[in-house]
Amino acid sequence: MWLQLTLQVAPQDAELVADVLRQRCPAVAIEYRGPFRAEGAWAAPAEDSPARDASTALVRVYLPEDEATLDLRRSLRLALRFLPLTAPLRWRRARRLRDEQWQRAWQRRLRARRIGRLLVRPSGQAAVARAGEAVIEIDPGLAFGTGEHPTTALCLAALSRLVRGGERVLDVGTGSGILAIAAARLGAARVLALDIDPQAVKAARANALRNGVEAVVEVREGTLTPALAEAFDLVCANIDGLSLERMAPLLAAAVVPGGRLVLSGFLTETAPSLARAFEALGLRVEERPVRKPWAALVLARD
Repeated sequence: MWLQLTLQVAPQDAELVADVLRQRCPAVAIEYRGPFRAEGAWAAPAEDSPARDASTALVRVYLPEDEATLDLRRSLRLALRFLPLTAPLRWRRARRLRDEQWQRAWQRRLRARRIGRLLVRPSGQAAVARAGEAVIEIDPGLAFGTGEHPTTALCLAALSRLVRGGERVLDVGTGSGILAIAAARLGAARVLALDIDPQAVKAARANALRNGVEAVVEVREGTLTPALAEAFDLVCANIDGLSLERMAPLLAAAVVPGGRLVLSGFLTETAPSLARAFEALGLRVEERPVRKPWAALVLARD
């Protein structure tokens, strides 16, 4: 059995609230309530958020019932108490769901997304690809990464611009495997995907198989270490800013001359200090994409 916790928030607060909750509960979904200009699945570019037209938003958390302790629920409330929200949030009554119910509820709130040359759609949805689009089908399981979150969208947009075919790609903190699979679908010759979370490794391997790229994408449990004696044309890391700063020497060393490093998972105010840390390691900032309050960096090794 699962427990569904629901918070009603202002649309412009939904991503911030969801990000705080994801730090404690991987399965978090946002449902925007209209009226909208268009009905049906949200298949617009990731930069055009449905929050623009929404009158309200529901942030839903899905927890295994045996893990939804009173202490955890208190912790969630405490974490949200001091957020700079534009309007007060409201907790709705919790619901108990059977396993198949929670999976349906979780999937139903995921929407198809067009990001650059990619169409990202949840498994089971039938959004049709346009000419030249690479299709990715994602079942996140209990791992982060569906294309819904701004940091994932920023990384996908960068991959869409940078991957032209034949590259060796490293994805650190792969989550659902969405970035690794995107690189493979765009034409990368080899992709190594790393994650320390066994649930993420399981989800990423299943998603690679679902997308027919299991021969290109190798998923390993673990993280980047000096023992990895391999360099890559493109390295991606969509993880938190502190981890990026700590791993900066290893990430920089993994990029071949002429290669690129794509970073996200941090707020806009963190970007300048991260940029300086990687510039000190011999990389040059090429792009600073932003989807407030989130940012990304695209760096090059000359």
